[in-house]
Amino acid sequence: MLMLLWTLTLLGLAAWTLAAWAMHALLRADTAWLGAAGDAAAQAPVAPWLDLWWPGWQDALRLAFELLQAALAWTQAAAPWLVWGVWSVGTLLTLAAAGLASLLILKLRPAGPRTVAV
Repeated sequence: MLMLLWTLTLLGLAAWTLAAWAMHALLRADTAWLGAAGDAAAQAPVAPWLDLWWPGWQDALRLAFELLQAALAWTQAAAPWLVWGVWSVGTLLTLAAAGLASLLILKLRPAGPRTVAV
């Protein structure tokens, strides 16, 4: 039972590390594509229909993309600290939970006679 617990814990930590690495790579990506995406979204096929119901939606969309670009630019500077800080807290919590589960398994194991195969 303990072998299964620690094997699953290590597999979970490997997946957690891969997810942290992927998030770090995504946060470090260039944010210039957001400007082009905002312009492309403003030229959407539904633009005339949106103009009828929400005048000025293109300005609001451009502002939203500029704010998103600024937020992502800030996270680029802080990405290593943010991602690896969250990773380390998650890793410590996972290891602590596995350790407590190990102690619980050992405490709840029946105390019958142990036989040793020779």
